[in-house]
Amino acid sequence: MPQEYQLPDRVYKYPFELIMLAYERRFPTCAMIPAFLGSETIYEHKSKDGAIHVIERRCKIDVEAPYLLKKVCGADYVYFIQKNSLNRRNRTLNIVATNETFNNRVKIKEECSYRPHPDNEEWTIFTQRATLNIISFFGIEAQVEKLGIKAYHKNIKKGKEIVVYYINELDSEGVTSAPRWVPPDNIDSDSDSDDSFASADDDSRLDDIADDYKLDSDYINTHLGELNPMEECSIIQLAKRMKQTFDKIPDERVLLRFLRARNFDIEKTREMLIKSMSWRKQYNIDAHLDIWTPPPTIEKYLPGAWHRNDKDGRPVYILRLGHLDIKGMLRAVGEDALLRYALYICEQGIQKTNATAQISSWTLLIDLEGLNLRHLWAPARIAMRRFTEVMEQNYPETLGVVLIVQAPRLFPLAWTLVKSFINENTRRKCLVYGGNDYLEDDGIHSYIHREDIPDFLGGPCPCNIECNGLVPREEYTRSTEDVLEKEAGLQSLYKNCTLKKGEIHEVQVEADIDGVITWDFDCVLGELQFTVSQRTFAQPQCNSSLAGLVEMAGITYSTTPSPTDSYTDKIVEDSSVCSYLEGDSVQGSYYVSKPGTYVLSWGNVTPPANTSSKSTFLYSIEMIEPKDYAGSVSSLTSSFSNLSSAGSSWNTSSVASWNSMVSR
Repeated sequence: MPQEYQLPDRVYKYPFELIMLAYERRFPTCAMIPAFLGSETIYEHKSKDGAIHVIERRCKIDVEAPYLLKKVCGADYVYFIQKNSLNRRNRTLNIVATNETFNNRVKIKEECSYRPHPDNEEWTIFTQRATLNIISFFGIEAQVEKLGIKAYHKNIKKGKEIVVYYINELDSEGVTSAPRWVPPDNIDSDSDSDDSFASADDDSRLDDIADDYKLDSDYINTHLGELNPMEECSIIQLAKRMKQTFDKIPDERVLLRFLRARNFDIEKTREMLIKSMSWRKQYNIDAHLDIWTPPPTIEKYLPGAWHRNDKDGRPVYILRLGHLDIKGMLRAVGEDALLRYALYICEQGIQKTNATAQISSWTLLIDLEGLNLRHLWAPARIAMRRFTEVMEQNYPETLGVVLIVQAPRLFPLAWTLVKSFINENTRRKCLVYGGNDYLEDDGIHSYIHREDIPDFLGGPCPCNIECNGLVPREEYTRSTEDVLEKEAGLQSLYKNCTLKKGEIHEVQVEADIDGVITWDFDCVLGELQFTVSQRTFAQPQCNSSLAGLVEMAGITYSTTPSPTDSYTDKIVEDSSVCSYLEGDSVQGSYYVSKPGTYVLSWGNVTPPANTSSKSTFLYSIEMIEPKDYAGSVSSLTSSFSNLSSAGSSWNTSSVASWNSMVSR
């Protein structure tokens, strides 16, 4: 399939005639292009009035290719035929170059033009495009295509430098202008039919080029920054493909972001961009900042805000994730409202970056102080996965760098649970600083000016991000069951259990050494006590001999141990210091230092005075294998939130007691 390449228009702030004088100095050889070994004129024609000058040259090119490839091809050099058609009357130069060597196997065609700038006739605009079609080439078509593209891009980069070099050379010789062509008095230009035909043919080709999508190299340098020829070419190709379907397409900044997300694959980028444009239209995203207002609960309890710019000029958004009550937020406002808020922030980010030239991304600073297993609630992870998918599909390459500070020892486990749904490009942008490492010389100072470091991170800059603790229960609009019902996968992950007074519900887990058992449960009704024990059997047991076994997600459950089993239990996690009341939520983990059978037990300890004798709870258990996480596990401790109280703050005394007893 032919590959087409079109470069942005180059603008020379010199008259056409002076550019022509500089251009002619490239022949017969050009020292600035070592691969251009020389040229010979094989045809030349000038009109009687001097307005038309057509010249064909046979150019010898030394292609950079491995020695073995040259031996296979049987050629050390390649030859091109270049036809230049200069029309001084119309002030245009059209150039067509085609390959002579291997012409029956490879078709290369390059078309260029110089002409006056449409907005300033004292400037000159240069247009360039090429096509490459490899028909067959000894079975090494892919390698030849790569070599061809590499050589083409290398020469493109030199093109403008060469013209400017010869302009400066002319200036050093005292030549700063050149006269325009004027028709001779004694010659009738119109009578030269051959010349008129040649001129018309050249002009029609120029018109074809001029009608295509155009992108100015000065615009690229000003608004997009420095790009290589392949990137510039890809933007133009994508824009042309999009214009075949849409009258209005996103600007070049957006095109470039989507191209980067798909490694400059034009078709994959086009497919992704069309889906995103449809999504934006369906949900009226272009007007999102005008028509949507964050709910008061989000504004009060979501600790995040924009905070100045980083050293590269990118806007900085700070999220104090460790102080976010994600579980309470989901139960108060729901996943859709949180997603709309994420879109709200993304649209603000685009608005901020569009206000600054060459800035197309922003910096995300995530503070993990206070992070605990509560943040890893399964519905929260599902919501985060959806948010990430929406962001990556519709806001690709908007994150310049992600600075993660004050990462606790829990972070390796947290990262294990979330990294699978984060794009690899985004993962590479994440920089993690544990403890106070972010204050070191190679810390966040490398990205953010010292005077802009927020005060809560030890810097001098005030940052008014309020951390208002847990979302009060009275603001909840949905129960845990409501949250779980929205996602079928969560329904299978969570189990519902009701206990009569005095009953105990057990889940048996077979665990290998260095694994991590994690649990998550909500007390829906009544009062519970929870323990984790290691069970030792008098006789060696195998899974198949245990009664009531159910295997799901790689974890073995036993709801009713066989009465014939003889065993002893050693408690390794004990919550007897506190009872879990209706509305309480517990997330915890246990690092397995000895392989064997572990039992997670819930007991109904509802007081006799309580009118209800039943306890109901939802629970989920996951086993994380050693190969799935890295780093220290010394602080993988349980996290308890007493939501049965007013819920306006963490019950720090209960947490302290709990952690001091169960930490391993």
